[in-house]
Amino acid sequence: MGKQAITQRSFVLGETREGFLEGDDLELRQQSSRGASNVRVTATRTLLARPGSFWERTLGAAYDLTEMRPESGAVFGLMINDDSLEVIDADGRSIHLEASVPWTSGSEVWVEPFREDTIIGGEFGFLILTYNDGAWSLDDFAFDDAAGGEKAQPYWSFVDNLTMRPSARTGSITVTASGPFFTPAYVGQRIRYGQREIQITGYTSPTVVSGNVISTLPPSFRLACPSVSGFRIGDEVIGNDTDFQGLIIAIGSGTIDVVTTAFYDGPDVSEKISGPSFSTTVNSKTALLPLASPIWDEPLMSPTRGYPRAGASAAGRLTLTDFPLVPDLVCMSSARTIKDFKVGADDDDAITRQCGDNAPRFLHVVNAGDLLLFSDRGLYYISLRDGGILTPANFNAVQFDKRASSPVKPVAVDDGVVFVEASGQSIAACLLDGNIYLKWSVRTISTYHAHLIKSPIKLCGPSQFSETPEKYMFVVNADGTLAAVSWFSDFNADSVGFVPWATQGEFKSISPIFGGYWAIVDRQIDGVDRRFLERMSDDALMDCSVKINTTAELAVNGVALHVNGQALLVTAYLAAPFAGETVHVYGGGYYGGTRVVSDDGEIPAMDDMPSLSYAGLNFESRIKPWPVEYVQSPRAGMLKARLIRGSVSVLASAGFSVRANRSTKIFGGYTTGDDLSLPPPLRTYRQKFMVLGSRDHPEIEIIKTEPGPFEVLAITQEIQI
Repeated sequence: MGKQAITQRSFVLGETREGFLEGDDLELRQQSSRGASNVRVTATRTLLARPGSFWERTLGAAYDLTEMRPESGAVFGLMINDDSLEVIDADGRSIHLEASVPWTSGSEVWVEPFREDTIIGGEFGFLILTYNDGAWSLDDFAFDDAAGGEKAQPYWSFVDNLTMRPSARTGSITVTASGPFFTPAYVGQRIRYGQREIQITGYTSPTVVSGNVISTLPPSFRLACPSVSGFRIGDEVIGNDTDFQGLIIAIGSGTIDVVTTAFYDGPDVSEKISGPSFSTTVNSKTALLPLASPIWDEPLMSPTRGYPRAGASAAGRLTLTDFPLVPDLVCMSSARTIKDFKVGADDDDAITRQCGDNAPRFLHVVNAGDLLLFSDRGLYYISLRDGGILTPANFNAVQFDKRASSPVKPVAVDDGVVFVEASGQSIAACLLDGNIYLKWSVRTISTYHAHLIKSPIKLCGPSQFSETPEKYMFVVNADGTLAAVSWFSDFNADSVGFVPWATQGEFKSISPIFGGYWAIVDRQIDGVDRRFLERMSDDALMDCSVKINTTAELAVNGVALHVNGQALLVTAYLAAPFAGETVHVYGGGYYGGTRVVSDDGEIPAMDDMPSLSYAGLNFESRIKPWPVEYVQSPRAGMLKARLIRGSVSVLASAGFSVRANRSTKIFGGYTTGDDLSLPPPLRTYRQKFMVLGSRDHPEIEIIKTEPGPFEVLAITQEIQI
């Protein structure tokens, strides 16, 4: 019989699934824990108590936060509420409020900052929030003007079995459809006949509307020819000399009726015209009123056809996806401005394309060096890397994985993108792989941590401008918990850690903003539901921390007291957000226990507390290592072991407790020789403890029960074999 001590110094994988309980021989268990809560994995692979938070303000129906950097040195937050939007500064103060917005739920809104312009979109349409020399303005998104008074907006042919016939080429006209099409909602919109716009001004019936011609409509001609026997209705014809182009609408005895698509003067008399399988000479031409033509379309985005539900900026273009009626469409603005969607063949023209296999629905688009498209039927990329210029000619969406994405918006991390798979129960990362030729690949990173993924409602990417050595991302679960995700050299499943975080309440959102993380949290205060904006901070040792020391005028029965004209001042302890609630108090290294906040938001006098003290909500940090129950012997194979003792090494930590099976021991606080006039010292030491009782799968848990610093460097288990 002998003894052996086994020490774990790396916790890089965080908490892994309970199914590894019998996996003593697995290296994976040597870098993970059986349980962990409210801790984070550091760059040195230790476990550190998660940051607490500072209360910033009480919110109404707030939904989410997005960071905006409209100019160098200017950083703001955009808060989307269910009934408004507001711009906040780094202190959480509202500096611009828009109380009238076209949405009723923040969940339907997407936001894409684009320098001084921020695009705000959803099923309601488009808005643009503009920053100009310290001032903010919110306006409807307006497409740029194009030639002839037209709009540089994208058009699409949603209906291919109807024709449109204008009554004239210019002025106020009527437009007649070959079947029911129009509704009163079309009034105010534009349609195009032969690539020229008509502004609809009135509704008569489902087949007739009135409108104004914006730019002269293309003409129609009746062409007399020696023979028309080789033509068919629908053939395109081209003039050999003038480059006239038209579409045959009707064929008569020695004549063809043609709507013009190019060169409005029509073909010259005696000019040869050619179709797909026949050519002839024009003997004469007669101008006609516009014919009923199938060459017409309507705005891609409109109240009648809906608006895109996702967008991103890349290569100087605004990219839009998830169109309700054309889900496999990708629409990109021109490279000239994000308000110019005029489609053409020039390199800087806008691009409107259907792409993908099996008509996917493109749910998200993310700029990750390349433009990544996430759909319900696979993942695609559009190449932008290595200084490539995206043009209509080289636009190509390439599928690189067949797995599907969920509706939760992906986030960019380092050189990749993390997304929620369609099942809603696993997290995957799109990464560039290869030594010489880089290509996109996908890895599921939550395989060992699936129990921590609980119907996510949001992903929070890393704070790109944080000064801390560690970067994290977060999975916001539907049950109000977080899964904090850490990683090291890459996103291999063997180097990504997940740890659950919880609070007294529910996390509704967390966002990387102002160089850190800000959270929207629902809490119940004195039995009343409240929604708070909170700033995560390593300096906060409790959640929703509020500075309670303040100076107030001494008053009797509500009347301030003065001596020689000077107000008598007294220190008051206020925690207004917690009126009626029980809170914890901490300051200057002292834990002051719990206090009940009065309905007026005042805490009973605490003269024994430092001048800088905080009230807040305590959270416990817990670490449960895997028990060592078997050891490998070179001669006897796997041997059953009995866990008899353990130790935990901590760094600059306050008090904590250790639960070993059913016994609990508390460590920390003052010891012999400490100066009692000072707060309990933070200690770096190794604390031993006994593990009593013989049982299968013994349990050890290290717990930080009170506010204070806490970092575990190593856990040692001593076994008897």
